Amino acid sequence: MAKKFWKVCRKLANDERLDVLRRVMISPDADGLPVGQISDMVSLGQPATSIYLAQLQNDCGLVASYRDGRYCLYRAKPDASDKRIATLFAALQKYFLEESAGFVFVDGRRPRQPLFMSILPALANEARVRLLRIARTEKRTNKAQLMKATGLTELNVRRHVACLQECGLVEIDSGAIAWREPSDPLSRLFIQLSLA
Repeated sequence: MAKKFWKVCRKLANDERLDVLRRVMISPDADGLPVGQISDMVSLGQPATSIYLAQLQNDCGLVASYRDGRYCLYRAKPDASDKRIATLFAALQKYFLEESAGFVFVDGRRPRQPLFMSILPALANEARVRLLRIARTEKRTNKAQLMKATGLTELNVRRHVACLQECGLVEIDSGAIAWREPSDPLSRLFIQLSLA
């Protein structure tokens, strides 16, 4: 189950895929939307939109599809067998409805990027999540402690810590690696679900 959640984080780290999910989640049409309508809303071609919808359905469990005559309709629907996905689904849908529903694509530009997007690369890899768990628990650590706790090489620890730093989850000061708690609730939820 953890690997599926890491895959979800990896898939949602893509702006265009997130745009597709946003449009499906905020759609007032309970029956779902056809690919052509979604692709028009997000200014993407139908082939790319179809690929993203298939990934959101098969890899993430956030979208469901069904046939209606000759059309395939997509609607937001969580994978009920995975509690993490269901929890994430509810939080994302609330976020998109409250914060992003008013955003529209103007001249092909997408809405501003949600804050949680910045941490998703850190949550899309098992080794980074292990380092994240240690950094969060210890609050302050160093490379040697991380290497000992995880069995990773110095190069891998350095590479993964650099990603965590880029994502704003740790800061490095004189060799010490200090945890930085994200400010927004959705980022904290992503971290909580990744570590569960």
